[in-house]
Amino acid sequence: MLRLLSTILLSVVILSGDLLAQEVKITPLSFNNKYSEELFPCYIDSSLIFASNRRSSIVKNYSDESDNLLFHLYITKLHPDSTWSNPQELDNTLNIPFNNGQIWFTRGGDTAYVTRNQYDTYGKSKKSRSGNGLGIFVSTKNRLGNWSIPKTLPINSQGNYNTGQPTLSPDGKLMFFVSDMNNGYGKTDIFYSENINGTWSAPQNMGSIINTPGTEITPYFHPSGKLYFASDGLGGAGGLDIFFTLQTEDGWTDPVNVGEPYNSPGNDYAYFIASHEAWGFFTSDRSGVDDIYRADPRYPLFDNISPQKEIKFCGSLFDRKMSDKNMARFVFKWDMGDGNVLMGKKVDHCYKKPGKYHVELRVSDKQGFIKEDYVSFFDLNIKRKIQIYISSPDTVRINSAIDFNTARSFFGDFVPDTFYWNFGDGFKTKGSNVTYTFRKPGVYTVSCGAFSKTQPDETMCNSKKIVVTE
Repeated sequence: MLRLLSTILLSVVILSGDLLAQEVKITPLSFNNKYSEELFPCYIDSSLIFASNRRSSIVKNYSDESDNLLFHLYITKLHPDSTWSNPQELDNTLNIPFNNGQIWFTRGGDTAYVTRNQYDTYGKSKKSRSGNGLGIFVSTKNRLGNWSIPKTLPINSQGNYNTGQPTLSPDGKLMFFVSDMNNGYGKTDIFYSENINGTWSAPQNMGSIINTPGTEITPYFHPSGKLYFASDGLGGAGGLDIFFTLQTEDGWTDPVNVGEPYNSPGNDYAYFIASHEAWGFFTSDRSGVDDIYRADPRYPLFDNISPQKEIKFCGSLFDRKMSDKNMARFVFKWDMGDGNVLMGKKVDHCYKKPGKYHVELRVSDKQGFIKEDYVSFFDLNIKRKIQIYISSPDTVRINSAIDFNTARSFFGDFVPDTFYWNFGDGFKTKGSNVTYTFRKPGVYTVSCGAFSKTQPDETMCNSKKIVVTE
């Protein structure tokens, strides 16, 4: 079998933008194995799928002619307490006995594009005169959750070159991938193909702005329009560094190095960043072996910030049955279900707390006789607004320590992790209860945001204006 992992697509042991402005925490994931390599993280549905050459069986393991174990796809689930489950091999339909590499799922997760050896049996591999190169295969999931047998893409070649590491634009019309085909600039280049009426067009090289005489690998197309990739030909901290380029009307911008601590003197690549760009995963050999790391900006940016709503359980009720001309002839009596009785065709009422209330409207004439046809019943379910509620004074004085907390927040099914505060004057901190002192007068927008423990793609962030006086 052709051993390409160490030189081209599957293993690279020998091989400024917004991110630069943020302090970032880099954490190796708990399932990394010092005896194997963990590569190509792909996060979907609270699970991380990655490639590894770890020993998967005590009975039967496949290896190449140099006795190197082959790469298979594994899946691990993120628990609510931020720990990871024990990795298990991915579905056998997507995981052939030979090499399996970077995988990509379309939006909705019902189509998978996976890098793997072209031949999936030992017999076919031995018969191949050109070796068992790498290609991109596609599989779809049916209603029962079963994956179809992966089919080769027309951009593949069984003898002339290798393809792999696919990533698609959100609309599925463009695929970016890596190949060592002859018309490239270096060892491996990044190419793209367009989906035209269900067929992938001939590969096009992304050009010298992206590709160099060195190695370019692991493209990742982000919904923001950024294309992340790794290169050892654009300069940087050392070895492979992570870069991004942005698609504009005039083409792709010059690549920007994402900087430290993402990049190190070692090889850093295969960056998979969440849609809101607040955290991500990447592969690095900074510890001596290829492992997967998580990157968390200590003070992430929140895109969707909503002004908080005051906690009030108020509303208006009115009778629709009787015309306004009858108001003088009848008496409208409302039992609000909380011990309060109100009079009038229209009433405004505030409940002290959320809950379910049974409301009754009884209409009677001036003599006190109830008009049975106009007796109405309402079942009200008064709910709290789902939001991070910032508890603090609305007006404060400079140089006074002010307490801020989230105790009155209501989250519904959202399970918050760490709370991140931005006080609008450059100061940021973390915690559910914080104390801060404003040093200058003015009007400041204080925001507090959090990520979900169970669904890290979900965020919540609310803001409140604070008036600071002399």
